[in-house]
Amino acid sequence: MSDDTDDWQPTGKWARPVIYSTAWRRVLAVDALIGLTVTAIGVTLVVRGPVLIGAFIGALGLTYLVAVGRRVLQWRWLRRRAGLDGGAPDRGAG
Repeated sequence: MSDDTDDWQPTGKWARPVIYSTAWRRVLAVDALIGLTVTAIGVTLVVRGPVLIGAFIGALGLTYLVAVGRRVLQWRWLRRRAGLDGGAPDRGAG
């Protein structure tokens, strides 16, 4: 990963417009709710139905929740770099 912070743009390769909206936390909350729902379905299947299928679905839900957690960190970092959460844009510390 390069250290070139001079040409950093808030609309770079990984940036999505929703990151910079005021509802970004709500978007991630809905995303997390999807992961929790899939995980709950998996646990329900483990308890009441086919254990292997339930375990697989539960693992998918947990994996999705980990991805949402990573997205929370990434979006928060990008918003701070753009100066949206915490004042002036961060141009080099990090």
